[in-house]
Amino acid sequence: MNDKSPQSGSLRALSATSISFVMMVFAFVAGLAAAILWESSNSAWRAHLDNGFNAGVALYGLVSELRASPEKALPQTDFDADVVIPKRQMRNGVEQLTFDLPSRAVYETSFSLRQSGERAPTSSERLSVRIFSPEIRYAISAVQNPEGRGLAYQFGEISREIARLCSDATLFVALDDQRWLKAQAPHIWACTARPPDYRLLALLLGTLVIGILFSVANGFSLMLDRLAQQISKAARSGLIEQIPERGVSEVRRLTAAVNEFFKNEHERLEQRALLMSGISHDLGTPATRLKLRTALIEDDVLREKLDRDIDQMTDMIDGVLSYTRHEMDQEKPKKISLRSLVEALVDDYQDIGEPVQFVAADMVNMDRAGSVFSQTSEGTKLLLRDHQRVLCRCKPNALRRALTNLIDNAIKYGDKAEVHLSATSDQVTIQVIDYGSHASFDVPERLVEPFVRGENAKLTKGTGLGLTITNSVVRGHGGELQFEQLPDGMCVTMVFPRWL
Repeated sequence: MNDKSPQSGSLRALSATSISFVMMVFAFVAGLAAAILWESSNSAWRAHLDNGFNAGVALYGLVSELRASPEKALPQTDFDADVVIPKRQMRNGVEQLTFDLPSRAVYETSFSLRQSGERAPTSSERLSVRIFSPEIRYAISAVQNPEGRGLAYQFGEISREIARLCSDATLFVALDDQRWLKAQAPHIWACTARPPDYRLLALLLGTLVIGILFSVANGFSLMLDRLAQQISKAARSGLIEQIPERGVSEVRRLTAAVNEFFKNEHERLEQRALLMSGISHDLGTPATRLKLRTALIEDDVLREKLDRDIDQMTDMIDGVLSYTRHEMDQEKPKKISLRSLVEALVDDYQDIGEPVQFVAADMVNMDRAGSVFSQTSEGTKLLLRDHQRVLCRCKPNALRRALTNLIDNAIKYGDKAEVHLSATSDQVTIQVIDYGSHASFDVPERLVEPFVRGENAKLTKGTGLGLTITNSVVRGHGGELQFEQLPDGMCVTMVFPRWL
């Protein structure tokens, strides 16, 4: 059986090795591209800030020239520079300067710069600086008079800071008591002058690569996990079905090998079951002849002993035939009401006067998953009403045969049989309790071995294959057969998943 899903179709022609190689090449190229984008952005950004620093140093050179030669004409510079005289106004007894500014320049940053040194600078050695910006008030304390740095360096750092934060800033520097140098550098300070930043693109590219690699690796893991689940399901249910061959070529080859193994194993089991069935059937004919010939024996005691031995041998043959029929049976699972099945079987026993009673659980345990309000998973008990059917997907005929064996044993070796049914969200529990039987085995689980019987069963007719068949049925449903010795009897429990 082939799966025609898009994922299977896209990967069908490729192997895990080729996909891994392509992913390695893709990861290398994408990683290299991301590194190049990241480094080029960093380099461009560093160059932009260096240009801002150099512009600040050049600005200080212009200020120095104009302070030294007041009559000198303003030279040609990279700045939009001009010498202005601000208006002076008295407000509340304090003289204030008013500069001609764009209407958007509402944030003012005022500070003074001085040459580094031991002595206190004079007023002529201080440089008053004012920066007006429409968006930012600058924190200049970090660049004011750094240890061992001159005014040129401080101007460079101020210009670098303006370029780093990007703004349409206007800078004023006092030349003397009247004149101020007005400077603007939109080609360096404005946001439009910033180099394109590809670091986010590089980060997204790296994240995309990681996501793709994780998706591919997770895809391989899901293929193997799905195959493991299908193998486990086939082994648990006993249904030998072809597992769909899908995924990369290695997984498809592994699936084909598993399918071939299942097919050969199924054929081998069928041949063995047919051989056992044939042998058991052939033994039935001479056993019947022996039964007829014992009627010719005149010694009554000897004839009765031979009859018992022949009957025991016939029962063993019938048991082997029943076991081989179960092994060869390929019943398909179906969704049924397990409660209806159990009640119907118990009613059949009660109709013929057998002491069998069905005891339904009043409450059923349902698992509740954790939520954002409760991180722990808890069990919730719900009332199991009469009309609730305990639905499950199972092999009903096989379960009926298994439960019949348990009830027969309980009636045969005990006083009566009680059948209990309970369920959770994911499993079903059926208990059969007898009253009066006491197994002599230290390990009761040995009772599921073929032809093994307890000491209390020696005097009772039986073959020792009933529990073997029951255990095979329960294991075929992915469950377990459990034994518990009670003070007044034995409890045999069938536990298996609700959805086979």
